[in-house]
Amino acid sequence: MFQAGSDRYLGRLCSFSECPKGKKDCMVPGCGAVAFNKVVPGFVSRADLLAGAITLYDRSSGFTARAADLPGPVED
Repeated sequence: MFQAGSDRYLGRLCSFSECPKGKKDCMVPGCGAVAFNKVVPGFVSRADLLAGAITLYDRSSGFTARAADLPGPVED
């Protein structure tokens, strides 16, 4: 997940059915500060993580797109 407006990496979507679940993964500092946002210890995103990415949803503008409507893979 990324922060709206800045594209700062926040974490990953948690797979547990409640937040916090009380599991070992939930004990990482910052995990669950945003509900269902899993923080992976030691993970640091690269600065170019979103280079070439296509936005499917932007909460700040309300923009939505369907993956099925995007162009297919580009062949080299």
